[in-house]
Amino acid sequence: MRLGAVFMFNKNIFLLFLSQGFNGAVISLLTFSSPLAGKWFVEQLNKHAGAFVLNFSTLAVSLTLCGAFIAVFFSSNIIYKLGRKKAFLWSAFVGVCGALLAILALFQGSFWLFCLATFLLGFFTALNGFYRFLVNEALKNANQNHAYKASALIVGGGILGGVLGPNLAHFGLHLMHTPFVGSFIFVLILCALNFLCTMFLELMPLPPKPKIKATLLECLKEPHFLRATLSCAVGFSLMILMMNALPLSMAHYEPQEIKNVLMWHFIAMYAPSLLLAFLVKKLNPFRLIVIGMIFYGIAGIVALMSQDFWGFLVSLIFVGIAWSLSFNGGTFLFNSIQSKNQVKLQELNAIAIFGANLMASLSVGIILENGGELVLNGILLGSVCVFLVGFKFLKT
Repeated sequence: MRLGAVFMFNKNIFLLFLSQGFNGAVISLLTFSSPLAGKWFVEQLNKHAGAFVLNFSTLAVSLTLCGAFIAVFFSSNIIYKLGRKKAFLWSAFVGVCGALLAILALFQGSFWLFCLATFLLGFFTALNGFYRFLVNEALKNANQNHAYKASALIVGGGILGGVLGPNLAHFGLHLMHTPFVGSFIFVLILCALNFLCTMFLELMPLPPKPKIKATLLECLKEPHFLRATLSCAVGFSLMILMMNALPLSMAHYEPQEIKNVLMWHFIAMYAPSLLLAFLVKKLNPFRLIVIGMIFYGIAGIVALMSQDFWGFLVSLIFVGIAWSLSFNGGTFLFNSIQSKNQVKLQELNAIAIFGANLMASLSVGIILENGGELVLNGILLGSVCVFLVGFKFLKT
């Protein structure tokens, strides 16, 4: 049977594709709605403190990453205790609760309750990020090239999220009398759909938990682990830095224009995954990572040269492509690791990613307030240079 047919009729691949799409839709919806909702909340509290508004308007989306960081910190214990399927189901349930709490917070005008809600939604987005590690199970008896292609296609499910999320966020913006309530009703629906998809996943039992815990040093010595994890963490956090800054940098534009930039950014993030599925033989993971970082450099240069609508659009498209290449490259490299400590390695990989993302997100408001776009793009370009030099000399 041809590979395309295997993907089409493999139930697990299809369900993982949908689940990744719904998870991506929640992430992109929160990226659009949380900073703007946070800005709206704080403006209601204090009409005259502009700096206060700017710094705290990113707090809600940063708390999503904070929740995600805490979730992945305990992820291996959660997965071993509940099993992967139950862990995914519980994360979807927590997502539903977070969405309900956000709706209540918006109706009551409670900023801090809204922050708690986005914190809970971080648990949903974090544990669902582990879908990308299930490729080898979804394609039983597949060779490495097939696994690469399946991994790219599953991550490529985010195209669905990239289109759905910003459009649902924009459509829900004024769906109800209270702003943003409609957007979080859609978050509720997406989390519920994710729950349904997970119910039908067929996963193999986990291997026994190692009796002797692997030390951090042992994990770092695993072949390719350090380079794979740094590629995922740096590649992801640079994208978060630029993406979370966008709604505030474009605050003087219409929501429709912000939505369009975000939508094309998310499409650029996930569309290359479908091409990588067929080009992975020619472009090995190391080349993908380096090319991805070069695209980040191009994005920074474009952003420095033009800060009008088209500058934002083109720059964020390049950021999306850069994320796709660097993150997929890191994921391919990670999935090639064969180790008895696989779950622990996955946890450390996720901790590094969400820790870096949290730092990037928390710094957005401060950077924009004190340095503006010039400093933001300078940090992007400097980070690319440091990474490329370090990546060249790393041995593991």
